[in-house]
Amino acid sequence: MLSFYPGPSKVHPEALGYIQEAFDQGIVSINHRSPRFEKLLEATFQELHQKWNIPNDYTIYFVSSATEAWEIVVQSLVRKKSTHLFNGAFGKKWAHYAAEVAEPFEFSINQSLSDISQKIGPITGDTLCLVQSETSNGTGQQIRRSDFQLTDDTLIAVDATSSMGGMELPWNEADVWLASVQKCIGIPAGMGILLCSPKALARAKELGRETHYNDVLFLEENRRVFQTQMTPNVLSIYLVYRLTQQLPILSETHRMTLEKMKRWTDFWDNHSDFSYLIENPELRLPTVLALTGDPEKIKKLHKICLNKGIELGKGYGDWKKTSFRIANFPSHTFEDIETLIQTITNEL
Repeated sequence: MLSFYPGPSKVHPEALGYIQEAFDQGIVSINHRSPRFEKLLEATFQELHQKWNIPNDYTIYFVSSATEAWEIVVQSLVRKKSTHLFNGAFGKKWAHYAAEVAEPFEFSINQSLSDISQKIGPITGDTLCLVQSETSNGTGQQIRRSDFQLTDDTLIAVDATSSMGGMELPWNEADVWLASVQKCIGIPAGMGILLCSPKALARAKELGRETHYNDVLFLEENRRVFQTQMTPNVLSIYLVYRLTQQLPILSETHRMTLEKMKRWTDFWDNHSDFSYLIENPELRLPTVLALTGDPEKIKKLHKICLNKGIELGKGYGDWKKTSFRIANFPSHTFEDIETLIQTITNEL
Protein backbone atom coordinates (compact mmCIF):
# COMPACT_ATOMS: atom_id res chain seq x y z
CA MET A 1 0.00 0.00 0.00
CA LEU A 2 1.33 3.42 -1.02
CA SER A 3 0.07 5.80 1.64
CA PHE A 4 -0.51 9.49 1.01
CA TYR A 5 -2.47 9.75 4.25
CA PRO A 6 -1.22 12.81 6.15
CA GLY A 7 0.02 10.79 9.11
CA PRO A 8 0.61 8.04 9.80
CA SER A 9 1.90 7.98 6.28
CA LYS A 10 4.52 6.40 4.07
CA VAL A 11 7.61 5.51 6.10
CA HIS A 12 11.05 6.17 4.65
CA PRO A 13 11.97 2.91 2.84
CA GLU A 14 15.39 2.97 4.49
CA ALA A 15 13.73 2.67 7.90
CA LEU A 16 13.23 -1.09 7.43
CA GLY A 17 16.98 -1.60 7.13
CA TYR A 18 17.59 0.54 10.19
CA ILE A 19 15.00 -1.44 12.17
CA GLN A 20 16.86 -4.64 11.29
CA GLU A 21 20.13 -2.92 12.16
CA ALA A 22 18.76 -1.89 15.56
CA PHE A 23 17.72 -5.49 16.21
CA ASP A 24 21.02 -6.96 15.07
CA GLN A 25 23.04 -4.52 17.18
CA GLY A 26 20.88 -4.97 20.27
CA ILE A 27 19.71 -1.35 20.23
CA VAL A 28 16.11 -2.39 20.90
CA SER A 29 17.19 -4.14 24.11
CA ILE A 30 19.43 -1.51 25.71
CA ASN A 31 18.64 -0.02 29.11
CA HIS A 32 17.65 3.66 28.91
CA ARG A 33 19.90 4.44 31.89
CA SER A 34 22.94 2.82 30.29
CA PRO A 35 26.00 4.58 28.82
CA ARG A 36 25.13 3.11 25.42
CA PHE A 37 21.73 4.78 25.39
CA GLU A 38 23.20 8.06 26.64
CA LYS A 39 25.63 8.07 23.71
CA LEU A 40 22.77 7.38 21.28
CA LEU A 41 20.63 10.19 22.67
CA GLU A 42 23.52 12.65 22.65
CA ALA A 43 24.34 11.75 19.04
CA THR A 44 20.69 12.12 18.04
CA PHE A 45 20.51 15.60 19.56
CA GLN A 46 23.70 16.58 17.73
CA GLU A 47 22.38 15.35 14.38
CA LEU A 48 19.09 17.23 14.79
CA HIS A 49 20.79 20.47 15.84
CA GLN A 50 23.15 20.28 12.88
CA LYS A 51 20.86 19.02 10.09
CA TRP A 52 17.80 21.07 11.13
CA ASN A 53 19.78 24.17 12.12
CA ILE A 54 18.22 24.24 15.58
CA PRO A 55 19.81 26.92 17.80
CA ASN A 56 22.34 25.46 20.21
CA ASP A 57 20.54 26.87 23.22
CA TYR A 58 17.21 25.23 22.31
CA THR A 59 16.74 21.92 24.09
CA ILE A 60 15.20 18.79 22.52
CA TYR A 61 13.01 16.27 24.32
CA PHE A 62 11.38 13.04 23.18
CA VAL A 63 7.85 12.49 24.48
CA SER A 64 5.05 10.12 23.51
CA SER A 65 3.25 12.38 20.98
CA ALA A 66 2.47 15.94 19.93
CA THR A 67 -0.80 15.60 21.85
CA GLU A 68 1.13 14.95 25.04
CA ALA A 69 3.31 17.95 24.23
CA TRP A 70 0.15 20.12 24.18
CA GLU A 71 -0.49 19.08 27.76
CA ILE A 72 3.13 19.60 28.79
CA VAL A 73 2.93 23.21 27.56
CA VAL A 74 -0.23 23.80 29.61
CA GLN A 75 1.02 22.03 32.74
CA SER A 76 4.58 23.37 32.80
CA LEU A 77 4.60 26.72 31.04
CA VAL A 78 1.23 28.51 31.24
CA ARG A 79 1.29 30.85 34.21
CA LYS A 80 -2.39 31.87 34.29
CA LYS A 81 -3.87 31.98 30.79
CA SER A 82 -3.03 30.71 27.31
CA THR A 83 -4.32 32.40 24.16
CA HIS A 84 -5.11 29.94 21.36
CA LEU A 85 -5.50 31.06 17.73
CA PHE A 86 -6.74 28.30 15.43
CA ASN A 87 -8.58 27.62 12.18
CA GLY A 88 -8.92 23.84 12.26
CA ALA A 89 -9.66 20.73 14.26
CA PHE A 90 -6.25 20.19 15.85
CA GLY A 91 -5.80 23.75 17.04
CA LYS A 92 -9.32 23.56 18.44
CA LYS A 93 -8.50 20.33 20.28
CA TRP A 94 -5.42 21.91 21.83
CA ALA A 95 -7.58 24.76 23.15
CA HIS A 96 -10.15 22.22 24.39
CA TYR A 97 -7.53 20.25 26.34
CA ALA A 98 -6.37 23.53 27.90
CA ALA A 99 -9.96 24.63 28.65
CA GLU A 100 -9.29 25.59 32.27
CA VAL A 101 -6.78 28.26 31.23
CA ALA A 102 -7.46 28.75 27.51
CA GLU A 103 -8.71 31.87 25.77
CA PRO A 104 -9.72 30.57 22.31
CA PHE A 105 -10.01 32.53 19.04
CA GLU A 106 -11.17 30.71 15.91
CA PHE A 107 -10.61 32.24 12.49
CA SER A 108 -11.20 31.43 8.82
CA ILE A 109 -9.02 29.04 6.82
CA ASN A 110 -8.33 31.86 4.37
CA GLN A 111 -7.03 34.25 7.02
CA SER A 112 -3.40 34.52 8.11
CA LEU A 113 -2.22 34.76 11.69
CA SER A 114 -1.17 38.35 11.04
CA ASP A 115 -4.73 39.14 9.85
CA ILE A 116 -6.35 37.73 12.97
CA SER A 117 -3.75 39.34 15.24
CA GLN A 118 -4.73 42.79 13.99
CA LYS A 119 -8.37 42.04 14.79
CA ILE A 120 -7.90 40.74 18.33
CA GLY A 121 -5.29 43.30 19.39
CA PRO A 122 -2.96 42.74 22.38
CA ILE A 123 -2.44 39.13 23.44
CA THR A 124 -3.66 38.84 27.02
CA GLY A 125 -2.47 35.29 27.70
CA ASP A 126 1.03 34.74 29.07
CA THR A 127 1.45 31.91 26.52
CA LEU A 128 0.35 32.19 22.88
CA CYS A 129 -0.47 28.79 21.31
CA LEU A 130 -0.37 28.60 17.51
CA VAL A 131 -0.63 25.91 14.84
CA GLN A 132 1.90 26.36 12.05
CA SER A 133 0.69 23.30 10.12
CA GLU A 134 -3.02 22.56 10.49
CA THR A 135 -3.26 18.98 9.23
CA SER A 136 -7.06 18.91 9.17
CA ASN A 137 -7.37 21.46 6.36
CA GLY A 138 -3.88 21.94 4.90
CA THR A 139 -3.23 25.49 6.04
CA GLY A 140 0.31 26.64 6.71
CA GLN A 141 1.11 29.80 8.64
CA GLN A 142 4.10 32.11 8.88
CA ILE A 143 5.29 32.35 12.48
CA ARG A 144 6.61 35.81 13.37
CA ARG A 145 6.73 37.38 16.82
CA SER A 146 6.40 40.81 15.27
CA ASP A 147 2.91 39.96 13.97
CA PHE A 148 1.53 39.98 17.51
CA GLN A 149 1.12 42.55 20.23
CA LEU A 150 2.98 40.76 23.02
CA THR A 151 4.68 41.59 26.27
CA ASP A 152 8.37 40.72 26.55
CA ASP A 153 7.37 37.93 28.92
CA THR A 154 4.91 36.15 26.59
CA LEU A 155 5.86 32.68 25.42
CA ILE A 156 4.95 31.42 21.95
CA ALA A 157 4.27 27.69 21.56
CA VAL A 158 3.81 26.24 18.06
CA ASP A 159 2.39 22.96 16.80
CA ALA A 160 4.38 22.05 13.68
CA THR A 161 3.28 18.43 13.54
CA SER A 162 2.88 18.23 9.75
CA SER A 163 5.92 20.31 8.84
CA MET A 164 8.75 19.57 11.27
CA GLY A 165 11.36 17.59 9.40
CA GLY A 166 10.00 18.56 5.99
CA MET A 167 10.28 22.34 6.04
CA GLU A 168 12.62 24.93 7.45
CA LEU A 169 11.07 26.48 10.54
CA PRO A 170 11.93 29.85 12.12
CA TRP A 171 12.99 28.40 15.47
CA ASN A 172 13.83 31.76 17.08
CA GLU A 173 10.34 33.11 16.36
CA ALA A 174 8.84 30.83 19.05
CA ASP A 175 9.81 29.40 22.42
CA VAL A 176 8.27 25.95 22.06
CA TRP A 177 7.95 23.75 18.98
CA LEU A 178 6.24 20.38 18.97
CA ALA A 179 5.52 17.56 16.51
CA SER A 180 5.03 13.83 16.08
CA VAL A 181 7.26 11.48 14.09
CA GLN A 182 4.69 9.79 11.81
CA LYS A 183 4.46 12.65 9.32
CA CYS A 184 7.44 14.50 7.82
CA ILE A 185 9.94 12.63 9.97
CA GLY A 186 8.83 9.47 8.20
CA ILE A 187 8.93 6.72 10.81
CA PRO A 188 6.13 4.67 12.45
CA ALA A 189 3.92 6.49 14.95
CA GLY A 190 4.73 6.35 18.64
CA MET A 191 6.87 9.35 19.59
CA GLY A 192 6.75 13.12 19.78
CA ILE A 193 9.42 15.83 19.74
CA LEU A 194 9.39 18.93 21.93
CA LEU A 195 11.82 21.85 21.56
CA CYS A 196 12.21 24.56 24.21
CA SER A 197 14.02 27.88 24.19
CA PRO A 198 15.95 29.24 27.19
CA LYS A 199 12.97 31.54 27.83
CA ALA A 200 10.64 28.54 28.06
CA LEU A 201 12.97 26.77 30.49
CA ALA A 202 13.14 29.92 32.60
CA ARG A 203 9.32 29.97 32.77
CA ALA A 204 9.27 26.30 33.83
CA LYS A 205 11.78 27.06 36.60
CA GLU A 206 9.76 30.09 37.70
CA LEU A 207 6.56 28.04 38.00
CA GLY A 208 8.29 24.99 39.47
CA ARG A 209 5.37 22.67 38.84
CA GLU A 210 7.06 19.36 39.49
CA THR A 211 3.69 17.70 40.09
CA HIS A 212 3.49 15.96 36.71
CA TYR A 213 5.71 13.13 35.58
CA ASN A 214 6.45 14.86 32.28
CA ASP A 215 7.01 18.34 33.67
CA VAL A 216 9.56 20.29 31.63
CA LEU A 217 11.87 20.50 34.66
CA PHE A 218 11.94 16.70 34.90
CA LEU A 219 12.51 16.40 31.16
CA GLU A 220 15.40 18.85 31.44
CA GLU A 221 16.91 17.15 34.50
CA ASN A 222 17.17 13.91 32.54
CA ARG A 223 18.24 15.54 29.26
CA ARG A 224 21.29 17.04 30.95
CA VAL A 225 22.67 13.53 31.49
CA PHE A 226 21.37 12.31 28.09
CA GLN A 227 18.55 10.27 29.55
CA THR A 228 14.77 10.50 29.34
CA GLN A 229 12.17 10.98 32.04
CA MET A 230 10.40 7.74 31.09
CA THR A 231 11.32 4.48 29.42
CA PRO A 232 11.52 5.83 25.87
CA ASN A 233 10.80 4.48 22.43
CA VAL A 234 14.44 3.59 21.86
CA LEU A 235 13.77 2.19 18.39
CA SER A 236 12.16 5.45 17.25
CA ILE A 237 15.04 7.47 18.65
CA TYR A 238 17.46 5.25 16.74
CA LEU A 239 15.45 5.65 13.53
CA VAL A 240 15.44 9.44 13.94
CA TYR A 241 19.20 9.33 14.45
CA ARG A 242 19.98 7.13 11.45
CA LEU A 243 17.55 8.84 9.08
CA THR A 244 18.76 12.30 10.07
CA GLN A 245 22.29 11.11 9.37
CA GLN A 246 21.27 9.88 5.94
CA LEU A 247 18.97 12.69 4.81
CA PRO A 248 20.22 16.05 3.48
CA ILE A 249 20.16 19.22 5.55
CA LEU A 250 16.69 20.60 6.16
CA SER A 251 17.08 23.48 3.70
CA GLU A 252 17.56 20.94 0.89
CA THR A 253 14.60 18.87 2.09
CA HIS A 254 12.52 22.05 2.13
CA ARG A 255 13.51 22.81 -1.46
CA MET A 256 12.48 19.33 -2.55
CA THR A 257 9.17 19.66 -0.66
CA LEU A 258 8.36 22.81 -2.64
CA GLU A 259 9.36 21.19 -5.93
CA LYS A 260 7.11 18.21 -5.29
CA MET A 261 4.22 20.44 -4.29
CA LYS A 262 4.63 22.36 -7.53
CA ARG A 263 4.18 19.12 -9.42
CA TRP A 264 0.92 18.64 -7.55
CA THR A 265 -0.36 22.16 -8.17
CA ASP A 266 0.58 21.94 -11.86
CA PHE A 267 -1.68 18.90 -12.01
CA TRP A 268 -4.61 20.17 -9.96
CA ASP A 269 -4.59 23.59 -11.61
CA ASN A 270 -5.79 21.81 -14.74
CA HIS A 271 -8.23 19.37 -13.15
CA SER A 272 -11.83 20.57 -13.07
CA ASP A 273 -13.36 17.94 -10.75
CA PHE A 274 -11.73 19.30 -7.59
CA SER A 275 -10.51 22.67 -6.30
CA TYR A 276 -8.21 23.81 -3.53
CA LEU A 277 -9.76 23.94 -0.08
CA ILE A 278 -7.37 26.78 0.77
CA GLU A 279 -7.96 29.47 -1.85
CA ASN A 280 -4.96 31.64 -0.96
CA PRO A 281 -1.79 29.94 -2.28
CA GLU A 282 0.31 31.64 0.40
CA LEU A 283 -1.68 29.84 3.10
CA ARG A 284 -1.41 26.36 1.58
CA LEU A 285 0.76 24.02 3.61
CA PRO A 286 3.47 22.57 1.31
CA THR A 287 3.37 19.22 3.11
CA VAL A 288 -0.41 18.58 3.12
CA LEU A 289 -2.55 19.46 0.12
CA ALA A 290 -6.31 19.66 0.79
CA LEU A 291 -8.79 19.55 -2.09
CA THR A 292 -12.54 19.93 -2.08
CA GLY A 293 -15.33 18.71 -4.34
CA ASP A 294 -18.53 16.74 -4.65
CA PRO A 295 -18.73 14.07 -1.89
CA GLU A 296 -19.67 11.33 -4.36
CA LYS A 297 -16.72 12.13 -6.59
CA ILE A 298 -14.45 12.06 -3.55
CA LYS A 299 -15.80 8.62 -2.56
CA LYS A 300 -15.18 7.40 -6.10
CA LEU A 301 -11.61 8.72 -6.04
CA HIS A 302 -10.86 6.95 -2.75
CA LYS A 303 -12.26 3.70 -4.11
CA ILE A 304 -10.25 3.93 -7.34
CA CYS A 305 -7.04 4.60 -5.44
CA LEU A 306 -7.59 1.81 -2.92
CA ASN A 307 -8.17 -0.64 -5.76
CA LYS A 308 -4.75 0.39 -7.08
CA GLY A 309 -3.09 0.03 -3.68
CA ILE A 310 -2.98 3.76 -2.92
CA GLU A 311 -4.42 5.43 0.16
CA LEU A 312 -5.42 9.10 0.20
CA GLY A 313 -6.18 11.16 3.27
CA LYS A 314 -9.85 11.56 4.06
CA GLY A 315 -11.43 14.86 4.98
CA TYR A 316 -11.34 15.89 8.62
CA GLY A 317 -13.56 17.83 10.97
CA ASP A 318 -15.80 20.38 9.25
CA TRP A 319 -14.51 19.21 5.86
CA LYS A 320 -14.87 15.46 6.45
CA LYS A 321 -17.27 14.78 3.57
CA THR A 322 -16.30 17.55 1.18
CA SER A 323 -12.52 17.27 1.08
CA PHE A 324 -9.60 14.89 0.81
CA ARG A 325 -5.93 15.36 1.63
CA ILE A 326 -2.65 14.33 0.01
CA ALA A 327 0.53 14.13 2.06
CA ASN A 328 3.67 15.56 0.49
CA PHE A 329 6.24 14.37 3.01
CA PRO A 330 9.97 13.78 2.48
CA SER A 331 9.31 10.03 2.22
CA HIS A 332 7.15 10.62 -0.88
CA THR A 333 9.16 10.56 -4.09
CA PHE A 334 8.44 12.09 -7.49
CA GLU A 335 7.80 8.52 -8.66
CA ASP A 336 5.13 8.12 -5.98
CA ILE A 337 3.50 11.34 -7.11
CA GLU A 338 3.51 10.29 -10.76
CA THR A 339 1.96 6.94 -9.80
CA LEU A 340 -0.95 8.71 -8.13
CA ILE A 341 -1.32 11.28 -10.91
CA GLN A 342 -1.45 8.57 -13.54
CA THR A 343 -4.02 6.64 -11.52
CA ILE A 344 -6.26 9.70 -11.27
CA THR A 345 -5.75 10.61 -14.94
CA ASN A 346 -6.48 7.13 -16.25
CA GLU A 347 -9.30 6.09 -13.95
CA LEU A 348 -11.27 9.17 -12.92
